[in-house]
Amino acid sequence: MSEVVARLLRWIHRLEDGLLVTFLLTMIVLAFTQIVLRNGFDTGFSWADSLLRVMVLWIALLGAMVATRERQHINIDIISRFLPAYAQRIAQVSTAIFASLVCAILAKYTYNFVQMEFQAPSMAFAQVPTWLCESIMPISFSIMSLRYCLFALQDAIAYQGNAA
Repeated sequence: MSEVVARLLRWIHRLEDGLLVTFLLTMIVLAFTQIVLRNGFDTGFSWADSLLRVMVLWIALLGAMVATRERQHINIDIISRFLPAYAQRIAQVSTAIFASLVCAILAKYTYNFVQMEFQAPSMAFAQVPTWLCESIMPISFSIMSLRYCLFALQDAIAYQGNAA
């Protein structure tokens, strides 16, 4: 069973990394093309600026998902450096639980937001609906919430094993 979970996680990690690289490369090529078309030929794609703004959102949230996965997210640990080892463990688990709750709340409210956009459809660019462009928000916050919850559980189990 653990091999199936490990394989699924590897697949998800590759998908995240692949999407991040694909969006970043596409964004760079599209922005460069748009600059060349505007400055060299006084033309451009009418939908490119809107797509680039959407891609910034997707790259930011995909990057946040990868940073969370790698435990490379931004944190302020100035107080924890002065705590004894057992208090550091408690702080680490508590912080992961808190981050999981914050991400879960954000996932819920961004889902509600995307749902409202779906019910009152508008187009972001070309014929792409706005709700589809915003759909990364509840997805990414849900995944980050799950990861933080699993980190808290993993850390709590590891600390309990060390205490025994």
